[in-house]
Amino acid sequence: MHAQRIHHYRAACHRGFSLVEIMVGMVVGLVVAIIIYQVVSTNEALKRTTTAGADIQQNGMFSLSTIERDVRAAGWGMPTADVMPCARYFSYYDDGSGSGAVPDFTGAPVRIVDGGSAPGASDGIVVLWGSSVRANVRNPLLQTVTAVPNGDPAKLYPVSAVGQSTVGGFAWLTDDRNDCALVRITASVANPASPDTVILSHDPVAGTASQANYNPPDGAMGALAWPAVFDTNPRIHDAGALMQRSYRVANGSLMAQDRFSNGALVQVASHVVGLKARYGISDAGSQVVTQWVSATLGPAGNWALPTPADAKRIKAIRLAVVVRSPLRERPDPATGTCNITSTAPATWPDGPAIDLSSDPDWRCYRYRSFETVVPLRNVLWANLS
Repeated sequence: MHAQRIHHYRAACHRGFSLVEIMVGMVVGLVVAIIIYQVVSTNEALKRTTTAGADIQQNGMFSLSTIERDVRAAGWGMPTADVMPCARYFSYYDDGSGSGAVPDFTGAPVRIVDGGSAPGASDGIVVLWGSSVRANVRNPLLQTVTAVPNGDPAKLYPVSAVGQSTVGGFAWLTDDRNDCALVRITASVANPASPDTVILSHDPVAGTASQANYNPPDGAMGALAWPAVFDTNPRIHDAGALMQRSYRVANGSLMAQDRFSNGALVQVASHVVGLKARYGISDAGSQVVTQWVSATLGPAGNWALPTPADAKRIKAIRLAVVVRSPLRERPDPATGTCNITSTAPATWPDGPAIDLSSDPDWRCYRYRSFETVVPLRNVLWANLS
């Protein structure tokens, strides 16, 4: 009897799981796995959204601060009080593949290029400044200046060596006719007739992609209607190294181009879909901004091509950059369409919206606007009115 009990005990100890127990265990394990997957999936989605939000913040702040920094520098190293009132501006460049007037060049510290209101359109901003700390030194010339750059008649004889560009630097030629021409100094030698002065040359040279020519030959001067002479109180202003940087949005990126550097179009930031800007203008004789206008021809005036008098009224720039998340959100499961963004992003309160309808998937992304107002301090300091 004792042996029989031992046999049953051993048989019970060696019994495995039943099929029901195995099935219950599998169901419990599957439920746990599904819960873990859902938690991981939700966490990963939140991680992607958070990372995309950080990318928006980084691209937007960097884009805005980069443009703002250059706009604040606009007009530095420029003879603003002398150049801004100019009725006509003359410039030239030849990079070996093409030649003509410098694109988007007006002599103004800041120029807005209106992009219109078509889907996907954005404005452009062109900023101009120089490196010279002596730009506002008016240095009269001893002679009437011929506009033909070749030969001795085109040499520049300033009455003082103070404030003159070194070789390779830019200089403005101005006179009382309100003509302003930009030239590049190609040589500087001592003036034997006046030991304290120099003789400056601005001869044309062969332009290349790495070193453009900014002094027009005879034929180009005629084609661009340059003035024949500067004969009414001609003077020269040092600009040093000149920078004309333009910003625009292209193919979903903020792009920049330095016209007086290598001229290459470079990417500043990605996932930028919109750039809008307005002029802050004052009343004549004032330094206080009273209204904001687009760079267009409208009831407030022709701000696409402002007159010299109107250009002096531009005291600030309002700009906005609209950035898109790099993460494409999933469509709504109920409708199969994207609805993460339902309305076009606005630039600033009561400002224009960015029309993104040229992209059929624009509702699948998140957007954020970054905007600021930048006073043109070098214009304000010049006390133009």
